[in-house]
Amino acid sequence: MTGRRWRFASGRGDFLPIVIGGVMTFVSVPAFFLLLFAPENNPGIFWVPMLAILGGGAVFGIGFVILGIQKCAPPGSLAYRLAHGRLFLR
Repeated sequence: MTGRRWRFASGRGDFLPIVIGGVMTFVSVPAFFLLLFAPENNPGIFWVPMLAILGGGAVFGIGFVILGIQKCAPPGSLAYRLAHGRLFLR
């Protein structure tokens, strides 16, 4: 018996990855830069792991935004070519 597969993007026009990526990016990027450039006087032992977690969240968020653009952009458009890495190919 096989269970249902849960996917982030089910097909063409699914904007859920853009929403997930946008939330992850806008939550983690400001905190990442704030922790990187304006740390407290004594950040303690949690500074490096928190920086790694927030940096990973930013990378995953940007990845989800790119996945969402790949799913939502119509073929042949500039957004489609940028998201698929085919900017100079025709």
